[in-house]
Amino acid sequence: MNVPYIPGTDSSPDFPLGRFLPPIPAGMISEWCRQNLALGNWVLEPFGFNPLIPIEIAKAGHPILVAANNPIHAFLIRVLASAPQKGELTAALQDLAIAPKGDGRMEPFIRSLYAVKCQDCGRHIDADAFLWHKNEEQPYAVIISCPYCGATGEQSLTPNALDSLTPLPPVQMHMARALNRIADRDDPLRLQVENALNAYLPRPILVLQTIINKLESLRQTPRRRQLLIALILSAADRGNTLWAHPTPRERPRQIVIPSTFKEVNLWKALEDAIQTWQFLDSPVPVWDWDGTFNISTGIVVYQDRVKELLPSLQDVPIKAVVTTIPRPNQAFWTLSALWTGWIWGQTAVTPIRQLLARQRYDWNWHAHALSVVFHSLQDLIQPEGHFCGLIAENEPSFLLAALIGANIAGYRLHSFANSRDDKIAQCIWKPEIKVSNLPEDRLRLDADHKLKSFLQEKGEPASYQQLHTALVAGLAHDCQLAIPVFTENKRQMTSDIQRWLDDILLSSAYLYRIPDKTTSLETGRWWLRDPSAAMTPLIDRIEALVIQHLIEADTTTSENLKTDIYSKFPGLFTPDNRVLFNCLESYGDLIDQERHHWQLRPSEKPAARAADIKMIREQLCQIGQRLGYHILDQDPLLWREAGDTTLEYRFHILSTALLAAHFQEEHTGSTRSIFVVPGSRANLLAYKSQRNPVFAEHLEQNYLVLKFRLVRDLQANPLLTRELFEKQIHVDPPEYRASQLALF
Repeated sequence: MNVPYIPGTDSSPDFPLGRFLPPIPAGMISEWCRQNLALGNWVLEPFGFNPLIPIEIAKAGHPILVAANNPIHAFLIRVLASAPQKGELTAALQDLAIAPKGDGRMEPFIRSLYAVKCQDCGRHIDADAFLWHKNEEQPYAVIISCPYCGATGEQSLTPNALDSLTPLPPVQMHMARALNRIADRDDPLRLQVENALNAYLPRPILVLQTIINKLESLRQTPRRRQLLIALILSAADRGNTLWAHPTPRERPRQIVIPSTFKEVNLWKALEDAIQTWQFLDSPVPVWDWDGTFNISTGIVVYQDRVKELLPSLQDVPIKAVVTTIPRPNQAFWTLSALWTGWIWGQTAVTPIRQLLARQRYDWNWHAHALSVVFHSLQDLIQPEGHFCGLIAENEPSFLLAALIGANIAGYRLHSFANSRDDKIAQCIWKPEIKVSNLPEDRLRLDADHKLKSFLQEKGEPASYQQLHTALVAGLAHDCQLAIPVFTENKRQMTSDIQRWLDDILLSSAYLYRIPDKTTSLETGRWWLRDPSAAMTPLIDRIEALVIQHLIEADTTTSENLKTDIYSKFPGLFTPDNRVLFNCLESYGDLIDQERHHWQLRPSEKPAARAADIKMIREQLCQIGQRLGYHILDQDPLLWREAGDTTLEYRFHILSTALLAAHFQEEHTGSTRSIFVVPGSRANLLAYKSQRNPVFAEHLEQNYLVLKFRLVRDLQANPLLTRELFEKQIHVDPPEYRASQLALF
């Protein structure tokens, strides 16, 4: 089941409306295609929630058919694939800027609505944004960037400053238009639309409706009009109240107005959007679906539900289904209905208008909805085909809902990879007729065994989310997640299965929680009651591989290292970036920060470290002899009292931070066991203690850590005594200092 995680080559693009799109790193999908598809294979994207997926697939040489039920998703795909450039976007906005408005032009009219006086120099300027407290009648502050005196940041709005703001024209007509473009007076959904409009203040409503009304009379080429609509769409998103201040709620999922929020200058939002829509240098061909497969590359858009498309796809050359699994987002679907109606009218809202009635999405509903779509796709996926689903913003409930939906629909989780850094689970499903018929008690025992096996293979404690992921992925792989006793009730199945999984964890005969009195399942760590069969800790195996990688490579990159490590530790065991970085930083030097090139530190080369260990051993022997101990020059190095069998000190002289293998040795109350390591290993040891409470307890209770340089200092001290030695070996324990992951 476990396969290597496929990382991206860059972060998720900063797309328009990006806070509502599943974040997928650039390059991830194109690399999956390279590994799994032949050039020219047709691909189906059944949801179309992230334009990056069809664009990367098409650029990789595969024609792709996208079903995009949401008109906003379809528009994003079409426009971004067309590769808008700065010049044409600027020209489209200029058409609006010079359009007549009353006795003047549109740009000065809109900018006047954001005119304020700089409190530092007294000049009139355009505000960047107004700041509001929820339910207040007026803003309490303004954010400015004064072009005259250079003042920037937040300035309070005094009563005099508020009085000087440009009075708003009557907005009732604009509000009525915003409402009527989506729902008529007798429409049963009109109340929901009215409630959704509460996400907009009067000024943004006035500006947006004035612009959209002007759009209908503006003389433009179809291309200019398309690009102006794109800029307007960005402004419509920037104009709502879901932008918390000072820390924005990055990914809102409900229309909940923050207690303090930002109202941005919408003309500046239009100007800023010019950069956001520039994604590609050259266009990717896009066609509307005409029922044929006559193209060899590009994107074909079907603007409706995939369920309506499927009858046309029987006996067609679809080789793979590739998608990002959607997650519930009431805010985006509600706003999508508003934006669609405002720009294209009521008819365009029809495919998604029913979603206005659903104000709450839960995981039970979501699992069932996904199962319906997954089931409809079964006939398309041949035994040699692929169904690749990315679960972005992965969390336990989302992963569970997606895997339950797939199991119910008759899919087996064939392979799985997971990154906690990207928060993405990569799933490959295969149609599977087999359905588990194990009785619930047998299934419970099997689930408990899966938890035990995962921890044994990991070799170190795991968080709740790691255990939950291992358990639900393992059950989905065995077609055991859709438990009949729970799936009979579609309204509660995900909640019931979640409670069942949590109960298994709490009542497991094999596990215990650290600390044992945490109030939430999702806090603390879990470990084996009997760890005797556990493998070497995962981080130790990763450290050993990082050392090997650096020794074998003259220079390497963080990307090459990840590829190597991910291939050795696939699926559930994909290491975090922080683990890789701390191992890499302990042994390597960053020789090219811009390209993230690393090289084995000269002092870490095997010959150099062998010489260091030999020297440290000799120095410890000399120190012991000076202090009157009997020296046993072996591994570990031992100091005994002369003429006595009492063991005073045991020294493990190591060049690495691989300590766990030594934890099995016996300890007596009088013996001090000491790990002697290079100073460059101290931070890695401290990090291991921080992330692994079992490791930290072993180290703290039974060992001291001594750095090479302190041994050298002690050996050079002519006044060294036993008392001073005992004091000095306690003075410099490892302490963790986090470095910037941006260097990785």
